[in-house]
Amino acid sequence: MSDIVESATVEDIALYLQREEGLDAQLARQQARQVIDSFIDMRSKGLIKGWYFDEQNHLELLPSDAAMKIIANQK
Repeated sequence: MSDIVESATVEDIALYLQREEGLDAQLARQQARQVIDSFIDMRSKGLIKGWYFDEQNHLELLPSDAAMKIIANQK
């Protein structure tokens, strides 16, 4: 799983938002684009490696090694 860069697309997230939040297609796509933009920003800052939907259909972030070190040091 550590090689995932991106496997949930704007379309995937928009469909998820339509199903889970009851949003119409246009609003779901706009919000999905904002989510992806935030993920890209987090990735560019070295906080995450990527994102994906897990087996339970939850949107998950894959933390970077640097973020994992920070988390481990705070425990």
